[in-house]
Amino acid sequence: MAQRSLEITIISAKGLKKVKHLSKMDVYATASISGDHHTEQKTPVNKDGGTSPKWNHSMKFKIDETLLTGQTNHAFIIFKIKCDRTLRGDREIGEVHVAIKELLDNASDDNSPKYVTYPVRKPSGKQKGEFNFIFKFGDHKIASTTGAIATAYPVHEASSVYPPPQHMVVPAYPPVGYQPPVVQGGGYGYPAYQGMYTPPPTPQQPPAGYPPVGPGYGYPPVVQPEKRNDQFGGLGEKFG
Repeated sequence: MAQRSLEITIISAKGLKKVKHLSKMDVYATASISGDHHTEQKTPVNKDGGTSPKWNHSMKFKIDETLLTGQTNHAFIIFKIKCDRTLRGDREIGEVHVAIKELLDNASDDNSPKYVTYPVRKPSGKQKGEFNFIFKFGDHKIASTTGAIATAYPVHEASSVYPPPQHMVVPAYPPVGYQPPVVQGGGYGYPAYQGMYTPPPTPQQPPAGYPPVGPGYGYPPVVQPEKRNDQFGGLGEKFG
């Protein structure tokens, strides 16, 4: 959040109401931003200051920019002037309320310290005395943060439209020189590749009892029986 510093030097007061009659009053002043008592700061006690105490004490406040913009005059610097008393407790002498926006509007053009005087009002509301201080606004400042600003969504590195596949697809025939990984153990399924791809072996000869594979398809050739001359002079068939 944008903030500006406001430095105030409480100089003095005069013509205050006397609330201590046997001796001179010991007087101090406090300053705070309206609505936030945690901002209260205090001057030293001016011993025997009486009705015209002097302090010349500086203090600094951080003012949100929202209190300095627009037409709002609801934020004030509240000064309280009190008499320091040991036995009966401190007694209020009067107050001064100054709008922060009013101070900004009346600041010097070169932003140098400016001396101002405001009337003091008693607890009854009547004016009694004057209050003098110097003020100066600091430059615009961005309040520091403890960490970096995160984006609404985490930033990722550029990637392709579709994510890469989780497993490599093995082609039907591995390329020349492909060395597949060795699969341990047996089990069911297809055997693992043992090396480079080799063409299927040539057909083996059939086992005994089966005729050899011919040169082509169709019926086997007809075998003519062997003829010979028998002892009777005629032709006959040779039977084995």
